[in-house]
Amino acid sequence: MKKLKNSRIYLVLGSVIICIAIAFIIRFVFSSTKIQAFVSSTEIYKGESLVYSDSTFRAKEWLWEFGNGDLSDQKAGSYEYKEIGTYLLRLTVNKRLQKEFIINVRPPVRLERDSIIRIDAPATAMQGEFIVFRGVGLSKEWRWAFGATGIIDSRDQVAIYSYSEPGRYDVELTTEETKYPVRHHIEIFPQYMENDTTDVLALIGNDIREKLQAIVDGKPFNPNYNHIMTRYLCNNSQLLVVVNNDRKNDFYSYCQGLKILGKNNTDILQVVVVPDEERPACLQKLYVMQATRDD
Repeated sequence: MKKLKNSRIYLVLGSVIICIAIAFIIRFVFSSTKIQAFVSSTEIYKGESLVYSDSTFRAKEWLWEFGNGDLSDQKAGSYEYKEIGTYLLRLTVNKRLQKEFIINVRPPVRLERDSIIRIDAPATAMQGEFIVFRGVGLSKEWRWAFGATGIIDSRDQVAIYSYSEPGRYDVELTTEETKYPVRHHIEIFPQYMENDTTDVLALIGNDIREKLQAIVDGKPFNPNYNHIMTRYLCNNSQLLVVVNNDRKNDFYSYCQGLKILGKNNTDILQVVVVPDEERPACLQKLYVMQATRDD
């Protein structure tokens, strides 16, 4: 009789433990859900449609806020901004999960009959990110080879492509107006799954911060300085650096100051980069937050 009673107690305890485990697993799965949203590009021209969609697990409600008062409650769609400017596009899923995109709307491109064919595309992107490549100019035929497959990947003037592997790729655009392919270099950074909010500009800012800190810490000046100059600044040593939202310097003078005056006495806390709208592969300005060590 005593054994039967003990068996029932163990059975009840076992059931309780299983229920608690199931509840914990369910709570963990739902609390760790991340938004899986996509926009066709964060850089568009006035008059061009922005395509947006969401595939978040168990999503039932959507609210897209386009940063100008316009809203959408659809899972996916397209939207056209009427004015040039920078907009904060926010998606709210199931009234609690949120994700934001910075959308830059550029002036429309005016083309002349003798305009040179060129490629409008970012110089860096993330692994798995959908990238918009635009052929700018007058042509009836467009043939894109994105450097990953060895074949023609698209025949549209505006093509969307995603790289499955990180690395540096040579993009080629061929038209009937060009004798040789127009080329564009793009670097694909690894996708860090633990933080799906990391964007390309934040990654660039962090890379620059690390190189500036290396200069402060007395490591070789030229490799770190030249890395930033050639990769991000298009060799513009006069690029504006705004320090702590107050002081200003050209980039070369700022780095020399870090090397001489800030050596072993400065912490580079954050670098925010501002892209150049007319030259997408270059930066226009750096905002640096830094602090002086007390020791």
